[in-house]
Amino acid sequence: MSDLVEAVRRGWGWTGIAPEAIGAVNPFGHLIIRDAVGDFWYLDPELRSLERIGSTEAELFAHMNKPDVREVWQALALVDAARERLGEPGEGHCYSLKTMALLRGDYSHDNLCIMPVVELIDFTGDFERQTHHLPDGSKVQLKVVD
Repeated sequence: MSDLVEAVRRGWGWTGIAPEAIGAVNPFGHLIIRDAVGDFWYLDPELRSLERIGSTEAELFAHMNKPDVREVWQALALVDAARERLGEPGEGHCYSLKTMALLRGDYSHDNLCIMPVVELIDFTGDFERQTHHLPDGSKVQLKVVD
């Protein structure tokens, strides 16, 4: 099993997903996941959301071809800005927002970074597990523990 499938299992398994394969990864670490029963899921690490999008390839393609979904998946302007500022992310890495910008949704170009996709998926899933029950606008305190 791939490291990325294991990262989904570790970070997002609390949602009930049983990941089996990663179908696609976009430059910002968004994932298309196939689970153990064959359903397809869309994981958006920036929004810290995991959504079941269908149980057939036709449903997957219909979802991914919606203009708003395609725009988010491709993120052309943001990918171009990240590539110009940071270069290519390299194998197993993706563009992302720095941690605090990721939590605030601050997409300014100064907040872009390159990080391992596995770390992004682990972090966002664990963070969402700990905070999904809080009302919007709640303040949280991050503690780094080795």
